[in-house]
Amino acid sequence: MKYSSTLILVALAALFGLSSCVKRDYYAEPGYQFVFSDDFNSDINHWSFSDFQNHAFVDISNGELHYDYHPNGTGTNTVAVTTGMPLYQKSFDIRTRFISNNAMAMVFGVSAEDYGYSFFIDKDGSFALYDEGTSRISPEPIISWTKSNAIRQGWNDVELQSTQSGAWIGYINGVEVFHIPAHNLYGSQTGFMVLNNTSGDAEYLDQKW
Repeated sequence: MKYSSTLILVALAALFGLSSCVKRDYYAEPGYQFVFSDDFNSDINHWSFSDFQNHAFVDISNGELHYDYHPNGTGTNTVAVTTGMPLYQKSFDIRTRFISNNAMAMVFGVSAEDYGYSFFIDKDGSFALYDEGTSRISPEPIISWTKSNAIRQGWNDVELQSTQSGAWIGYINGVEVFHIPAHNLYGSQTGFMVLNNTSGDAEYLDQKW
C-alpha cells in the first residue's frame, strides 16, 4: 500500500484484466441524459476549504482547483461534492484532468460514512485503483500501483466509465488501463483525493449519467 491512513474532509453541495495499449475516442458519447460539469471558473459548488490543523487547503482560481495537503504525518485527504447522480446509478462516466507533484486521484462514490473509490496517478508514471474504506475499514487496493506508458509528465486526462453491463473501465489520456467488474457504490459524491505532501491542480470535472 502506498499510504497508511485516511483523512477525509467532504465538501457537501445541495478477476482483473489490465491493459495499457487499447486506444479509443476519448470524446465518444454513449448517450447519457444528465450532466454535472464544473470548469472551476468560480466556486459555485463550494469546493474550497481550509483545514489548518491537518494542513489541507483547496481553493478555486483562474479556472483551476488547487489542492495542498502537507500534514505532519501520512495519509490522504479528500474533497468531494454532490453531482446529482442517484446513488444506485449503474451507467455513468466521470472525467477530469489534473497534475500533481506527488499523487492525486479522482474519487467517486463518497459519502460522510464511506470514503468511496480512488483512481490515482503519481509523479512516477503509475496508477492505482483503491477502495478507500470507511473510518473503521482501512483502504484496500482493487488494482495495485501499476506502471503505464499512457501517463504523461504534467497534465493527464483521467476517465472512469461504469457500464450498464457491470464493468468499470479506466482510461488515462484516452488509453484503457483497466477493465474490471464494477463495485457497489455507497455514496453519491465525486471529487479529488491527494496523498500526503501533495500539491495538485485540476482543470475540470465532468460527470454524465
